[in-house]
Amino acid sequence: MSVVPGQYWNLIERNRTPIKRRANHSKVRTGCITCKRRRVKCDERKPYCGRCEKSGYVCAGYEDPNAKRGGDTPPSTTLDTSKRSNTLRPKSLQPRIIDTFPQLEADQLMPPSLTPGYLHERDAPFFERFRAQICIDISTWCGGDYWKRILCEVIHDDCVRYAALALAAMLQAAEKCPDPTNPSQSALTQCREGRIALQYYMTAISLCRKQLMGGISNAVIRSNLTTTFFFSMIEILQGNMATVDQIMVNGAMLVRDAIKARTPNGRPTVIWDQQLITMKGGFDKLTIMWGLSPFFHGQREVYTASTPDGQYSQVPDKDESISFIRNCWTVFQNDVGLFLLSVRCGKYVTSEYMETAIEHKSKFLAKLRQWMPVLDAVLEREQNSPEYYPLSIMKASALAFTTFLSCFLDRSDVSYDLHLPSFLEIIQICQRFIPKKPPTHLKFSLDIDIFPLVSFTITKCRDQKTRQLALKTFREVTYRQVFWNNEGMLKSLQALVDLEQRGRDKRGFIPSSSRYFFVGSEWDFERRQMMAMFVAVTSVPTESGDMPTVRVPITF
Repeated sequence: MSVVPGQYWNLIERNRTPIKRRANHSKVRTGCITCKRRRVKCDERKPYCGRCEKSGYVCAGYEDPNAKRGGDTPPSTTLDTSKRSNTLRPKSLQPRIIDTFPQLEADQLMPPSLTPGYLHERDAPFFERFRAQICIDISTWCGGDYWKRILCEVIHDDCVRYAALALAAMLQAAEKCPDPTNPSQSALTQCREGRIALQYYMTAISLCRKQLMGGISNAVIRSNLTTTFFFSMIEILQGNMATVDQIMVNGAMLVRDAIKARTPNGRPTVIWDQQLITMKGGFDKLTIMWGLSPFFHGQREVYTASTPDGQYSQVPDKDESISFIRNCWTVFQNDVGLFLLSVRCGKYVTSEYMETAIEHKSKFLAKLRQWMPVLDAVLEREQNSPEYYPLSIMKASALAFTTFLSCFLDRSDVSYDLHLPSFLEIIQICQRFIPKKPPTHLKFSLDIDIFPLVSFTITKCRDQKTRQLALKTFREVTYRQVFWNNEGMLKSLQALVDLEQRGRDKRGFIPSSSRYFFVGSEWDFERRQMMAMFVAVTSVPTESGDMPTVRVPITF
């Protein structure tokens, strides 16, 4: 399947007046279910609350006034009311954690009251899988504050709900394949779960299109960024990396358009509240980290404008909350990542950009020197808490950034050989994420930063033992992890190692003439093939701007 929801995003109307939320009021007792959950005053209009409609929420109706408070009579809901007789209540109000790593307490992630009262019988197992595993996995690393509340979006937003159910159904379909680590499209669509997933996927895309035709608003941006993330994971499960790339590019373009959108009187169409800023930071992180890998071309061409999030631009004090420190780091990480993309990950820096590149290099290295003691202090303080794992990845990223910024202007790539201790520490940190037991289910819990860190070590560290350790770590840490489960990625990195190994001399040194950049890849989804492309570090562009390229076919 190759469905790109972003094909509809050119239909956005940019002149719609933004929807503003009113200030919260005290909790009401007789209002609609949605207003009670939002803790705002309801206007009690029947059959649907006017406040919900004005705020962009789906009104869930009113409780039966004759029903006993706290009794078993469920509230009305918008979920498939035409088939009310075929619905059932979820089995448990407490999420059942399925082999997550690291594990978090369920009450840290979502309040049980957000669980919908009724689900269609067919959808109940998919919602359970999404609630009990997927949103918990994702919340450990990607904009956790938002994903902890994602169930509210699933309940009230049809577009998000269908995308979430499609993802859960596709995950179950992939696990039914003979080889769940490499499922084919035909195998996925042969089972019941796969057919349901495709049906819901198409429904979610259609709803996205309808939303965007209505114009940009806070609710539309929040909904479409969430579904874009889900759509990319659905395509990853099928192995369709080219479509994943396009979906994420379209999402980044939507953010860019939302930032630029203005009302007729010149005011911003979208009000960037804290939730949207957090969502955008997580989405930028995902886009940039994928762009830094050699497998997603489109991300490198997209430069998302900055939103007004200066409160996180500083280096925090070590005694600040973990949430604040992580938000600060995400902003800094995205800034460094965009710089890495601007210099093509160090492959080539033009003479006219050299002065700017040197200035940015000095600025970022100075910031990293301030970050290191903060990260070390917080890691020591949190070593027995679940926060230790995402904080460890922040430390590994800081080491990788420092190494890259110190070496990227060296066209021979030899200066990376001086940073072997940093490469070893990066791999040792990544090894903490190797599960003690092989996962029994496909998972999303692996931080998106890990793959760029391991691949950076494989491509830039020429020490033979460290490289082999990094390859082994990559295989073990990504086993049954949806994002990086594609065998073609590991094989292409191995191909680079083999290519450079041919030039290693008797002393174990690889001269600059035998070193290569991993510049990109071309995916053939139908044939399950990839063409990995490498360029010698000593190469210079031809008159046409092209670089002499070594192409290695990879089958996965």
